[in-house]
Amino acid sequence: MMNNEQVSGYLSQPFEDGLSARALLASIRRHLMIVVAFTLLFAAAGILVSLGQPAWYQAEGVLVIPAVPQRTAELQELPDSSPDQDSIQSQVDILQSRSVIEPVVRSLKLWNAPEFGKIDSWSWNTVKVRLSRKWRSLWGLANDPKDSPSEQLITGAQPSDTNSLSQAEIDGIVGTYAGYLTVTNDGHSMTLHVSYRALSPEHAAAVVNAHMDSYRNVEVKTKVAAAEHANAALRSQVADLQEKLQVAEAAIARYRAEHGLTGAAMDTGGVSSQLASLNSQLLAARADLAETQARAAEIGAGTGGDTVPEVVSSGTISGLRGQEAQLEGQEAELSRYHGDEYPALQRVRASLQSLRSQIARQTARERAAALQMVQRSRTREVSLEKSIAALTTQLNSADAGLQQLQGKAESIRSLLLNLEKRAAETAANPALITPNSIIASSANASATSTSSKTKPLALGGGFVGFTIGSLLSLLLELRDKGFRTSTQVQQHVGSLTVSATPRAVGRHRRAPADIILDNPQSVFAEALRVSWANIQLAIDRPRSTAPRERRPGIAIGITSAVNGEGKSVHALALARAAALAGEDVVLVDADLRHCGVSRLLDKNFRFTLKDFLQERCTAEDAIAVEKRSGVHFVPGVPIGTALTSQALGRFFNLIQHLKQRFAIIIIDFSPILGLAETIRLAMAADGLALVIRWGRTERQSVQFALDTLRTASISTIGVILNDIDLKALRRRGYRDHTAIYTERLYRVEPGYREPVTPATLPAQTADPNAPSETSRPGSQPEEAAAREQYPAASTIEKWYNTHHGE
Repeated sequence: MMNNEQVSGYLSQPFEDGLSARALLASIRRHLMIVVAFTLLFAAAGILVSLGQPAWYQAEGVLVIPAVPQRTAELQELPDSSPDQDSIQSQVDILQSRSVIEPVVRSLKLWNAPEFGKIDSWSWNTVKVRLSRKWRSLWGLANDPKDSPSEQLITGAQPSDTNSLSQAEIDGIVGTYAGYLTVTNDGHSMTLHVSYRALSPEHAAAVVNAHMDSYRNVEVKTKVAAAEHANAALRSQVADLQEKLQVAEAAIARYRAEHGLTGAAMDTGGVSSQLASLNSQLLAARADLAETQARAAEIGAGTGGDTVPEVVSSGTISGLRGQEAQLEGQEAELSRYHGDEYPALQRVRASLQSLRSQIARQTARERAAALQMVQRSRTREVSLEKSIAALTTQLNSADAGLQQLQGKAESIRSLLLNLEKRAAETAANPALITPNSIIASSANASATSTSSKTKPLALGGGFVGFTIGSLLSLLLELRDKGFRTSTQVQQHVGSLTVSATPRAVGRHRRAPADIILDNPQSVFAEALRVSWANIQLAIDRPRSTAPRERRPGIAIGITSAVNGEGKSVHALALARAAALAGEDVVLVDADLRHCGVSRLLDKNFRFTLKDFLQERCTAEDAIAVEKRSGVHFVPGVPIGTALTSQALGRFFNLIQHLKQRFAIIIIDFSPILGLAETIRLAMAADGLALVIRWGRTERQSVQFALDTLRTASISTIGVILNDIDLKALRRRGYRDHTAIYTERLYRVEPGYREPVTPATLPAQTADPNAPSETSRPGSQPEEAAAREQYPAASTIEKWYNTHHGE
């Protein structure tokens, strides 16, 4: 048994893996037809929308802005640097400006063009025309020129003369034109791509070429206007400079007259000869100064003063040097024979020292005299330099002003000649001004491109349809209140045993319970045997078939939450499967409303459960036998009144009587929800199996039924998921163990033969003291050999036989 918290958790999980991308893909697969239908529907809608829209053609031309502008004369345009990205963007703006667009509008009379009329964004006539053209193209037929999609989209008449258009209308056309125009640059080059969209390729190419020509004309007009403005400025500057030159030349003439100069400055009074003499004296004085400075430096040196000519030629120093030489000779002579303490030697040395002091003093006096000579030479040089400067100032003062006036006049004359030359060149070649841009590629009608929206709209519509279909499939999956797999049922019921029964197909669709008799090796029959095995395991029946003491049978109830779940079919089929398996079974039709089992058997019965409950017959009288399967059953008929306590007691007594006679009692009860007698009668059963229908029974109904049984303390031994559509299960991608039910699994193996059953004695004549087959020596090897010689018909039957043989 599971608790209410577990049930609530299971009910909150509509998917086996929770709400995830995998769950979304699973829901798409399970509702693939819906998703495909929405995808195709919206894709067709997208194609229909694209066929009804006008076809636009785009033509493109290429302009190049050269890095160095072409010029035929220096003054045609001012020198400009290579265009950068800012200047390129400026050219893009100019191409999109009104000054370029309006001349194209007026020259081509674009108010008569189709794209400037009133165009329907979508037209059914266009769809028909295009479908007709595609059909003709498919069959190789010629298209009708009148069937032009662009003509079908134009409504309203347009004026053919510009005189009838106001400026506001022209402005509107210019604005529309700008919407169809595109000018782009890749950001890395000087190339401009000019594109225009129109309803015909020829018209688009013509507009692009006219637009580039209009842009180049604007460039030429701009440059011509700039040249004219520059010429006017040059002429004004030339006239002004001519006046200034005249004034400067007049000033030069007046200065010459005032200072008595003719052609050049005149030298009066021998100033030039005096200046040349002073320059000669200055050179001699500078040479004398250098000589005296060198002499004074030699005399002042610590050593080497003896070589100076003045020192060498001095008589006083020569006499002192002679005395010094004599004393040095005496000192040398005395030093050879006497020591340093010898008095005569000491007197000689004292005299020698005194003599040398006199020589030094005399040399100092000679150096002082040399320094005085240097000072006198420097004074003479300075005096000569001052005299030369005075004479130079006197010489230049006469023509300094004249030279200044002449330089000013010369600069004015040079600038005037340059401006006159530039003005002459510009005025002489006004027709040679060319635009800066170059048309690298003109637009061609055959090279126009059309932006078909069929594929994008079809893909977009398909994507929208796929999304809507996916969301709808997810919503349907979330709102699916039924069970699709046994895994979902197991999550819902917790620890209860869950079995699965596939849907009967073919002629057995109306009577599925007969399959267990007519085709015991079918998928349906094998699934019923598995369900019966699960029920046996759930009620803990002994598996051994050895003789044992007789004990009361077990009552198993078969019911459902609501009607139409297939409980009566399962009750009858399970009873037949148990009987064919050798079980001592009886089937009781306790569905007092519909009596489904009795209607499936479709026979006339002498006595029924109603007769027994109303004390019209005994229990043995109410029991009947189905000859085909050997199933004992108690038929029933609908009871229109509620059960009394006495009838309920007789029902319990009947079940107890049947337990003493049969090993298994299968009871077909009415649905649980909404019927009180089902709960009252179900208390007679030892356990109930709940049948739910695949994809139909709501989870909430199953939960209510389980809660009702738990409240009444009635044991639930298992749940059977009925009527599983195996093809839909596999096609929709449900993961479930019921996928093992395939025809290939249950196909009879090659070489199978029905074994010959040996004759046996009737049970009532058999010797009770005789040993059983299970205890007879050598019986097990023989049975094993027989099984090897005659293999089982299916894998599940092998499993079933193996577990029954334990």
